[in-house]
Amino acid sequence: MKRFKCNRLVRALGIVLISGASLYGATITTANASFFPQKMDQACMAEQAGFNLNCTANDVRVSKVDNIRDPNDPNAKVECNLGDEVTFIADVTITTTANERYDYSVYLPEGNWSAQDANPNNECSILLGRTDGPGVDLEEGLDACADISKAAGYNPTHVYADEEITLFCRDDDNSGKAEFNYCMAWHNKTGEDCSEDDPAAPGTPSKCRCDSFDIDVFIKPNAPTITKELIGTDTHTEPGGTYTFKLSFDNPNAYTSLFITDLYDKVDEGADGSYETMLDLWNGVGAAGAADGVYLTASNCSQPANGGEIVPSGSYSCQFTVTIVDRDLPDDQSPELYNDIIKLALIDKNNDPVVDGGSCAAIGGVDGDHCSNVLQVNVTNLPPSITVDKSAVPDQVPESGAWVTYTVRVDNTAADYDSPLTLTYLNDDKFGDLNGQGTCATGGTIAFGGYYECSFDKFISGTGAGSHTNTATAKAVDDENTEAMNADSATVIINDIPSMITLEKTANPTSVLETGDNPDIYRDVDFTFWFSVDDQVGGQNTVDSVTFATLTDDIFGVLTGDCMVDMKNGAPIADTPLAGFVLLPGENASCTITLQIQGYRTDVHTNVATIDGTDEDGQAVSDSDDATVTFTPAAPAVDMDFAATMLVVLGMHNADVNNANLTKLTIGILDVFAEPDTAGFKIINGGGMYNGTSYGACGFNHLFGYTGSGTEDYECAFTIELKPGLENTDPIAFLEDVVVELTNSQNDKSTADVSIQVGAIE
Repeated sequence: MKRFKCNRLVRALGIVLISGASLYGATITTANASFFPQKMDQACMAEQAGFNLNCTANDVRVSKVDNIRDPNDPNAKVECNLGDEVTFIADVTITTTANERYDYSVYLPEGNWSAQDANPNNECSILLGRTDGPGVDLEEGLDACADISKAAGYNPTHVYADEEITLFCRDDDNSGKAEFNYCMAWHNKTGEDCSEDDPAAPGTPSKCRCDSFDIDVFIKPNAPTITKELIGTDTHTEPGGTYTFKLSFDNPNAYTSLFITDLYDKVDEGADGSYETMLDLWNGVGAAGAADGVYLTASNCSQPANGGEIVPSGSYSCQFTVTIVDRDLPDDQSPELYNDIIKLALIDKNNDPVVDGGSCAAIGGVDGDHCSNVLQVNVTNLPPSITVDKSAVPDQVPESGAWVTYTVRVDNTAADYDSPLTLTYLNDDKFGDLNGQGTCATGGTIAFGGYYECSFDKFISGTGAGSHTNTATAKAVDDENTEAMNADSATVIINDIPSMITLEKTANPTSVLETGDNPDIYRDVDFTFWFSVDDQVGGQNTVDSVTFATLTDDIFGVLTGDCMVDMKNGAPIADTPLAGFVLLPGENASCTITLQIQGYRTDVHTNVATIDGTDEDGQAVSDSDDATVTFTPAAPAVDMDFAATMLVVLGMHNADVNNANLTKLTIGILDVFAEPDTAGFKIINGGGMYNGTSYGACGFNHLFGYTGSGTEDYECAFTIELKPGLENTDPIAFLEDVVVELTNSQNDKSTADVSIQVGAIE
C-alpha cells in the first residue's frame, strides 16, 4: 500500500536558526554510511511534493552504484528479468556540488515511470541516509535524515557501502544491463521536516534531479520464437516420401548473445502426443531404411561457433529433410498423421538456461528448452487398382433375338504392397449379381500382376431394339480393406425395322377478322394436331412403340407444354402432357391449342408444326404439317372520351364600416384553401385566366378595407377538376355550393354563397 504524508510539520523559527560555527566547524569522521531500511510501495516524488516537477537542478546526485553482489552468493552474477524486481548488495555513492543540502532522499520507481511523473497511481521505494556517517547532521539534531556539504571540513561524497537494494528491472536503452533509474530530492534550508516516514520533497518544481545509468546487473535475455516452415508438400501417398523443413529464429536481444547447445526434431507418429522419434539435426543424417519409420536423410544444420553463439540481433536458420516410410496405414482409409516439432536448448553468457514460459510443455521440456510451432504432415492411402474387360459373342443379333456369351476379365494392376487383392463384388447392370452365374464366382484372390476370368450366357431379344449394352462392375480390396473398382461394358447390335409417324394440322376457323394497325388486337384460332404411329413401313409391320417428346411451330415456337392430349384412337381421354406420351403402331391421338394471330385483310397466315419422338430403339422420328388462316376486312369505327374542368372566379365586396378578413372559402363542406381531392372532383387553388383577365389564387385571411376605403373589393379564382375524366365513360354529375365568409375587426361574420351544377353523359 502506498504511503505518504499529507502535511509537514513546520518547526519554530528559533529551532532552525543555528550558528555558523556549528554548521561549518565540525569535522566528520569517514565511516560506512547507513541507509534507513528501504521503504517500498511509497508515494513518488511528485506526489510527495504536491505539485508538478521539472527537476533541472544538480545539487545532489547518485554518482555511482557499484560492487554489486548477490545477497545469497557473493560469487554469483546478479541478473534480472525485465519487469521484475531484483535485490542485490551494492555500494551507493552520493555527491553534492552545493555548500549545504539537507535531508537528501532517493526515489526509485517501482515500474516503467519516472519518480517525477505526477501520477497518484505510481509507486516508488525510498533510500534515505542516516546521520551516523558519512551522512552528516548539519541541523544539530533537528531530524535523523542525512545532510551533505562540500564546504571545508566536509566530504562532498558519501559512500553507502554494503547496502541491500531492491530495484525494478528495466533497460530503457537496450544495453543489456539494468538501469539505476532514480530521482533525488533535498531541502535547501535547515529546519525542514524529514524522517524515515516523511522523506524530503522538492521545495520548487526545479529543485530536484532525475537520472538513470547502467549498473552491473545482467538483463536475462528474452527468449526467441522458434519458427518451423514446411518447404514443399505436406503429403505423400503410401509408402511415404520426403518432407523438407526450415528452422529459423532471431535473437531478439540487441546487446545479449544467446547460445544454442543442442537441436532436435521430434516426430509424433500417429499424432497421439507420444513424440516417440527424436532426430539429432546436427549429427543424425543417414539413409532411409526399408522398414517403416522416420529417417533424417539430409540436414545443413550445425552448431554455430563459440559454443553455439547467436550474437545480439543475429539469427539462426537451417534446413533438413526427413523420409517417412509407412506401408501399414490405418484400416479406415484415413491418412497416417505425423506431428513434427523442433526442440532446441538455449543458455545465456552465464550458462544459465534461457526460459520462454513453456513452449515445450507438449513434449515435457525443461528450463532452457525451446520448441517451434507444430507442423503436421501425412501419408495417405493409395487405393489399389483393377481393370475390367468385358466382351460379347456374337455382337449382333436379329430383332427376334439370340443367345450371347459374355466373358468378364479382372486384372490386378495394384502395387506389390497392396497385393494380393480379394475379389468381393462382380455385378452386371442388366443381369444383376454374377456370383453363381455361369463360371463366375467372388471371394477368390488375384495375385500381383495376375487376373481372374469367367463367362455366362444370356438371350438378347428384340425388346431392346437398336442395341443392347450392359456393364459389368468388379470390386476388390487390399490388405488395408481399401477398395478398388472398375467396370467395362459390351454392346450387342439389334437389327430392327425403322418406325414412322404422321402429323396432320387443322385450323378452326380458317378465316378471321383483320387486326389492322392495332398491335394489341389478336384473333383466336383453335389448331388441332393429330398424330399417329404408322403400323407398316415399306410393307413390313412395325413393332416399336413411339414416345413423343416435342411439338414446335415455325411461328409460335415450342408448343410442347400447351399440347394436352385429350383424344386417343377417336375417343376422349383425360388431359395428358404430350412429352412422354406413348403410342403403339396403328394408334393415334390429338390435342387442340388456341393460338392468337394478327394480320391485315390481304394477309394469309400459314404456320408449319413439327412433332418429334423416339421409338423403342432410340431412333428419332418426326413429321411436319401446316395450316392456313385468312383475314377478312373489318368495318371502320370511332370512339371519343370526355373530361371537364371549371374555373371559378369570385368577386367579393366588404360592405361593412369595419375592416374584414377572408376567413372561410368552401365548396360543399370542403376547404378550398386545402385543395381537397375527392372521388367526384379536385380543387386547384391556383388562380387562372377568364375572359382575357388573369386572376390570382384565393388567399386565406385576405384583408378587406372598410367600405369606401378603396380596398374593400377582392377578386380571385380557383379550378374544379371534375371526375371521372378520360379514364372511363361514367357520366359527370356535380352540384355543390360555394360559400364565402368574412370576419370583421369586431369578430362579426358575414357569408355569401352560390350553387354550381355541371352534368355530362358519355
